[in-house]
Amino acid sequence: MNTRCIKCNGEHATRDCNIKEKIAEPTCINCGEKGHFAAWKGCKALPVTTKPTKRQPRKAYAQAAAVQRIKEERTEEIVKEAKTEKLMDLTDLKDSLQTLREVKMLIQEFPTLLEAAKRCKGASTKQEKVLIVLSLFMGD
Repeated sequence: MNTRCIKCNGEHATRDCNIKEKIAEPTCINCGEKGHFAAWKGCKALPVTTKPTKRQPRKAYAQAAAVQRIKEERTEEIVKEAKTEKLMDLTDLKDSLQTLREVKMLIQEFPTLLEAAKRCKGASTKQEKVLIVLSLFMGD
C-alpha cells in the first residue's frame, strides 16, 4: 500500500511534503470536495462505524449472585427430595419383602392353603369360599 500526502495528494508521506505553511482552502483527496482534508471525520468518503445508540442492559453483580444462590438452593432441595424418594422406595421394598416372608411362612405352616386357593377359584360367593377354607383347615 502506497502512502499519499493529505495536503497535495502526492506519492509521499505528509511529513515529507514541500508545503509547510497552512493551506487556505484544502481539498480532500478521498471525495474531491474543497474545505477539508482527507483525514476529516465528517468526510462522506471516509468509512464511519456507527455505534449502537441504545444502551445494552447488563446484570449487576448482586443480581447474578442472587440467581446463583437460588440455583444452589434448588439443587439442594432436589438432592434432598431424591434422597427421601430413595429412602421411601427402600422402605416400601423392605415392607414388600417382609410381607412375602410372612406369606411363605404361612404356606409352609399350612400347606392346605394352596389347595384351598385352587378350590376357591370355582366358588361363586364369599360363603362358599369360607366353607372351603374352613373345611380344609379342619382336615375334612
